Amino acid sequence: MTTCNIIVADTGPLKTLAYADSLELLLTPGIPVYVTDMVIEELKNGSEFIGNVKALMFIKAHLDKEILAIKTDVPQSAAIMRSINVDPGDESIRRVIKTYYESSDDNEYALLVSEDRAFMLSADKSGSTYLMTTRPFLLELESRGHITDAEGLMIKSETNAIAAGEGTGRGQLNRKKEVNRPPARNKTVKPF
Repeated sequence: MTTCNIIVADTGPLKTLAYADSLELLLTPGIPVYVTDMVIEELKNGSEFIGNVKALMFIKAHLDKEILAIKTDVPQSAAIMRSINVDPGDESIRRVIKTYYESSDDNEYALLVSEDRAFMLSADKSGSTYLMTTRPFLLELESRGHITDAEGLMIKSETNAIAAGEGTGRGQLNRKKEVNRPPARNKTVKPF
């Protein structure tokens, strides 16, 4: 059984693909792509970074067509959450997973793409989500013949992030951050 949705759970994958000039790769699998309201809000809040601006323009160009927004209501209460030491981004992802699990049946799975490794390692309590960071996503596209050089795209992203002033880059070349984990309730599920 394949996944039925791609859910972009944080800004990381969007920024990595933006700096690699490859945002369209999110649409390559040909399945619905969802972005949370919190991700959109975080991109807007970081509009000084070119990766954020490119990602927002991409979302806007494809919104309500290939890309759909998920309303979590987290942006409206983000300040309150921070005041009680709750990470709004993590809460947004939790709500998405919970909602997806409650509305899906045993044959439905979602591919949750994120670069928040710490959260991803503890996030999938439902068993209905395939957890994947950006590099494994690109490697999967490469293995299926959609792209020819996943590693080259990661290097391009890192180099362009540095050139754009994001410090020492986005740190996505560190393989220790990678997650590629099928759903707990069915380990045979392919990511897409």
